[in-house]
Order: sequence, then structure tokens, then C-alpha cells
Amino acid sequence: MRAKSLFFCLFAVSFYLLCHPTNVYAGFANGLKNILLAPLEIPKAMLQGGLNPVSIVGGAVVGTARTVTGLIGGVGEMAQGTASSATQAAQTAAPYAKYAPLLFL
Repeated sequence: MRAKSLFFCLFAVSFYLLCHPTNVYAGFANGLKNILLAPLEIPKAMLQGGLNPVSIVGGAVVGTARTVTGLIGGVGEMAQGTASSATQAAQTAAPYAKYAPLLFL
């Protein structure tokens, strides 16, 4: 039940951010999109390879690599937002850090 609620909340937030694009939330929204769509890279890569077993296994490996890079890139982009430097990114993301424990409920 918690997973469904969290998943719904993430999609609601991403939908809001995509419908109301501003310069402040553009990097955050793009990073959230990358994070939410990253797990779909595995089945996508497996289906692109065809139906023979070697292509399916190769697609799973390629999809896993794309998923990991998509997750890491999305988190970095969310943290940076519209900031131009790492210091500015930390100052931008710091007010939202207090909400991080809510993800683990």
C-alpha cells in the first residue's frame, strides 16, 4: 500500500512539474522524469534485441547499465536543478533535504 501511494505521489508531482514548467523547477522535473522512466530501460532493451536468448540476455545487461546511469543522472540533475555550480546546487537543494526521511516511511 505504501509503495502504491509513494508511486502515485511521485507521478502527481512529476505531472504538476511538467504541466507548470518554470526555470526553477525545470532541472528538478527533468531529473524526476529520468528517475521514473529509468526502470523501463530494461524491458525496452530486451525487446529491441529480438526473441533469441542471446539477444535477451544482452538486452538485460544493456538495459541494466542504462537504468543505473539514468538513475544516477536523474538524481544529479534533481540536485543541481538550475544551479550553475556545485555550491549553488547544494544551497538550492538544502531546503528540500528535510523531506528525504518521508521517502523511507
